[in-house]
Amino acid sequence: MAQSYFDDYTKALRAGQKQYRDCVARGVYPYTPVLDEMVGDATVEHAVELGLVEIPSHLIVGTKTPGRTSAFASNFMPLLGSETEFAGKWVDLCRAHLEDGIRDPIFCYEYLGKFYVQEGNKRVSVLKYFEAPRITGNVVRLLPGYSNDPAVQLYYEFLDFYKITGLYEVTPSKLGAYAKLLAALDCQPEQT
Repeated sequence: MAQSYFDDYTKALRAGQKQYRDCVARGVYPYTPVLDEMVGDATVEHAVELGLVEIPSHLIVGTKTPGRTSAFASNFMPLLGSETEFAGKWVDLCRAHLEDGIRDPIFCYEYLGKFYVQEGNKRVSVLKYFEAPRITGNVVRLLPGYSNDPAVQLYYEFLDFYKITGLYEVTPSKLGAYAKLLAALDCQPEQT
């Protein structure tokens, strides 16, 4: 039985290596993005603790700090060899997931609707490998200062939508789309 967990690691490692090669061939950054490298303190207005959130796994896209950068491909699949301590811990988490379920929430930051893991990168990797639709996490939302940047304006529209619906799954790309959705639901942001 233990061999099958190592087989899962081998398959996940192959998926990570393939993702890495594909990204390099396309000239795209092959690792998970690092929030601390993307966002300076000057662009974050304040932080809000959201508590436990059921996070759509496809929205978990990176890490908070650069410490684990080379351990994961951009799809959160592992890149470190099967003989490493990292692989052993991944296999242990795989076993725990299949036998009892992973119960400990991750800890992450949400910025502009995407999630960046501070604690629990291997848990995310294992759960993404098994195609978990959601991952439970303690979330801190980092709010950018309002600006003329369309991405920031769209995010602030999302915040009104989220207050009413609690949904991350709806991600329109045009300004005004969240307001139209709320109107179609006969909801107004003032109702919160």
